[in-house]
Amino acid sequence: MADDTTRADAMTDTAQPSGPARLQSAELLRALATVCVVVIHTTHWPGRALLYDDIATLSRFAVPAFMLLTGVLLSYRLGANPLNRGVFLRRRFSRSLIPWLAWAPVYIVFGWFFDVEPAHTVAGVADYISYGVGHLWFLLLIPQMYLMFVVWPRRNLWLWAAAAMALQTTLCIYRLYGTMPPGLVEDFFLWHGFQLLPFWIGYFAVGVAAGRSLLGRGEPARVNWLAVAVSAAVAVAGGWLLIAVGYDNAPHAGFREGTGGFLLPLEPVFVLGIVAVVWLVGRSVLELGGGIAWVSRRLSDNSLGVYILHPMLVYAIGRPLLGALNSGLAGSLVSFLALTAWGLGAATLTSIALSRTPLAIAVGMRWRPPRQPRSRLASAAPRGGEGAPRTRA
Repeated sequence: MADDTTRADAMTDTAQPSGPARLQSAELLRALATVCVVVIHTTHWPGRALLYDDIATLSRFAVPAFMLLTGVLLSYRLGANPLNRGVFLRRRFSRSLIPWLAWAPVYIVFGWFFDVEPAHTVAGVADYISYGVGHLWFLLLIPQMYLMFVVWPRRNLWLWAAAAMALQTTLCIYRLYGTMPPGLVEDFFLWHGFQLLPFWIGYFAVGVAAGRSLLGRGEPARVNWLAVAVSAAVAVAGGWLLIAVGYDNAPHAGFREGTGGFLLPLEPVFVLGIVAVVWLVGRSVLELGGGIAWVSRRLSDNSLGVYILHPMLVYAIGRPLLGALNSGLAGSLVSFLALTAWGLGAATLTSIALSRTPLAIAVGMRWRPPRQPRSRLASAAPRGGEGAPRTRA
């Protein structure tokens, strides 16, 4: 779901930097984040249990990972040259705003009949829309990153990344512990913070700096196992802290759950540890080929479609599985894994199917009509000169 800038788009926006067109570690990270997005929602189906709460907490690394990936890919593919800002913003806005406009009415109707939100009043629907329409809120966060990329500094990127991460962490701490005057300040920090870029800007800035650092270098061809071990230790420590630190004494502890769970001050430790591990091993893993590489590329290519579609598809099978999901631990785990696998598989296949129709734009893709077979007369025409029809480049 991170920015899927194609090679042709990148060349239009600015000069194409040297290096591989695709970062394999980015594909693996996007695939992993896509799995975790589905897991966040499938953990709500079993009865409330500590195990599923912890799984959900760790899976929330997915959205920060998408934020970081967007910064990496924009910076890596578009380079340090000036942007054609109009073309850049128009193309990228269409990849998130059009899907939001397409699916928001669908999820409003779906929620009205099958979920607890929106409330069955005009005010309830308006409130639901103000929060982004369920999980679609992320589609309104992406354009904020594109706008920020246009004005983001092009030098001293790691210094700016450190400053941005410090700002993000400060905002997230204040969100839990700070004094909140009612009104705009309270709305900004507590109720709508998850929808606003300042609470995510550190991930984006680190991604931009990392993407620039990869120019001309690409990914490591060999695995540095010492670096992997250190990064994995950081990830494990970060995951343990996320579970162990409950912020129970925070004045606004009630906002540490749900979408607020993405904004915990310690989240970056876990996220950056996982990202480092994937970057160190991603190329080597995918170059092995096989099932992992095939599945990773399908999930990566359809990450936005999976993100948009999976809640309805999970609901379709979640209801019949409720009994098994709330049985003993073994039966619950098997049902949970089946529900998650169904959500991923069905959403991916549906996304692929939509991408092959004019509805491709609804999942952030461009539809390419199948080429018509050339007639004998056309194939017999000369390739150049007066007999060749003019085509527009």
